[in-house]
Amino acid sequence: MKSKDVVPRSAKILRWIARIWSLPVFALALLQISAPDPNITQPVPAEDMILLSLWGVAILGLLVAWRWELVGGLITIATMFMRELVWVMLKGGWLVNFLIAWLLIVPPAVLFLIAWRLERKGE
Repeated sequence: MKSKDVVPRSAKILRWIARIWSLPVFALALLQISAPDPNITQPVPAEDMILLSLWGVAILGLLVAWRWELVGGLITIATMFMRELVWVMLKGGWLVNFLIAWLLIVPPAVLFLIAWRLERKGE
């Protein structure tokens, strides 16, 4: 019989991989917030602020996932998807360079979701 307190080893490993992966993402976000581009002399347009805010919510989703994996992972993935939709609506096109952000932010969110599922399956 399994105890409710037993967490599968694979869930623990995936959870820690996701947490370690999310640390450089947090660091990059903090760096971008604390050290803005000095060459920008004009105010940031409102549409760009909306896009940056959605990116920030996705990063916060990773932070939430450290405690609540399902909620944080879903927030991150949904917000990244919404960010892309908003970009297409506001700018009229899509940039392939956004895949870099997806490669940094979405994989740890997916790992958090998989770890959550493995833990639920192991109960």
